[in-house]
Amino acid sequence: MNALHRQTARCRRWLAALLLAAATAPAMAQVPPGMPPVGLPYGNYFAAMKAKLNMTPAQDAQYTVALKATVKANDAARKARTAAADAAKAELARPEPNFERLLNMREEFSELSANERKVAISEWVRFTQMLTAEQKALVKGQLLDRVSRAENLREKFRQRHGG
Repeated sequence: MNALHRQTARCRRWLAALLLAAATAPAMAQVPPGMPPVGLPYGNYFAAMKAKLNMTPAQDAQYTVALKATVKANDAARKARTAAADAAKAELARPEPNFERLLNMREEFSELSANERKVAISEWVRFTQMLTAEQKALVKGQLLDRVSRAENLREKFRQRHGG
């Protein structure tokens, strides 16, 4: 039962990460000149899906809340990564760097943005709970497509680089 619980928790974290990544793409992507706002290289999948979902005003409002929380989480993560890089450089500049500190730094700095990530995930959970069965099926298909594309990219990488 414990293994099943761990697997379920892992699946939920994986799904949440996919939703965060999918939702962040429209907010973070800069559209190159001459490119349509949807269909950027590697796909602006969730933005394209938003139009297909035919969301109610309440769903659209929750989508906006979740998207803003995601942008805030990404900004916090970016600041944490910058702070971690600066701290690592400072530690390595010392004559006798503390390697234990360096090895633990990643965990310490990821905790700085953990609250924002958790808020964003909870907002996306609220959004997905508002979806109808048809809308959930569309989102599920989109996520499965993304997983398939990622697997294909990993396989191409393995073929080119061995492993």
